Amino acid sequence: MENVLAAISAAKLKGVANEAIQTVLKTFYGVEHRLQFVATIDNRKFYNDSKATNILAASKALTSFTEPVILLAGGLDRGNEFDELKPAMKNVKAVITFGETAEKIERVAKEIGIANIKRVDNVEKAVPAAFELSNEGDCILLSPACASWDQYKTFEQRGDMFMEAVHKLK
Repeated sequence: MENVLAAISAAKLKGVANEAIQTVLKTFYGVEHRLQFVATIDNRKFYNDSKATNILAASKALTSFTEPVILLAGGLDRGNEFDELKPAMKNVKAVITFGETAEKIERVAKEIGIANIKRVDNVEKAVPAAFELSNEGDCILLSPACASWDQYKTFEQRGDMFMEAVHKLK
């Protein structure tokens, strides 16, 4: 919503007509790997936010949802402790971790009372693990809060692997 409001403000400052702004808002579906809707499977929505390579980006993603979230997180260890993620995890009901930071993210989840925590080898294995822990109406969100370089060449590759794993569930 913050991005939408900023874009509208910039457009209005340049004299863009309301009709043109409305058209763009109705037809723009976002950017790949940034809170990208991937699919709904058995009434569970999957979102690819692989671009969330830091704690602030993951926090913004988590606060975008009101429904229960299963968070897929982890990656390159840059020395963060992830405590800043706690306030944004109010709707998180389960956490699937992977990568170098798995243990740190698990610690944070335990400290705020999340009981469903599972560690897997990678994003490809995180998707079916999250689906098993999910219920109808849940969101399964890849928002790693970390760079991908411990396991993947780029965040795009990590996001693509997530989307492939989601489509395999179908």
